[in-house]
Amino acid sequence: MGLAGSLTLRALADAPSAAPLDAFMTLSEALTGKTGLNRAVGERLLRALQKGSFELGDRLPKLAGALAANALAPDQEALALRILEAWYLGIVENVVVTYEEALMFGVVSDTLVIRSYCPNKPGFWADKPIERQA
Repeated sequence: MGLAGSLTLRALADAPSAAPLDAFMTLSEALTGKTGLNRAVGERLLRALQKGSFELGDRLPKLAGALAANALAPDQEALALRILEAWYLGIVENVVVTYEEALMFGVVSDTLVIRSYCPNKPGFWADKPIERQA
């Protein structure tokens, strides 16, 4: 898992020199509540966020400290929501960074398949769906 899995929010806040990707992955796991996020996707999302209108710079360690203290300022809350949006939608600044790896699909994976191409014959949606056992 690398360094990202070993950093805590407090440690990240106290070590602002942490590699940006490690900081981003630590924050992402804390914000999403998910461990083992795809590091390659994280790298692409971070790169896209850095290109966008949100200057990240030293904001990631500060956000980590605020999350650890449970005291987010409005700009930190906006950054946290921006990171969550990137992970769940797979989109940053109206650019698709990832589709199949977007976390939104995991939320409904027990019921829905990821749509890209029609998974069946035309009009299949009119038939009653097959119920899955939980």
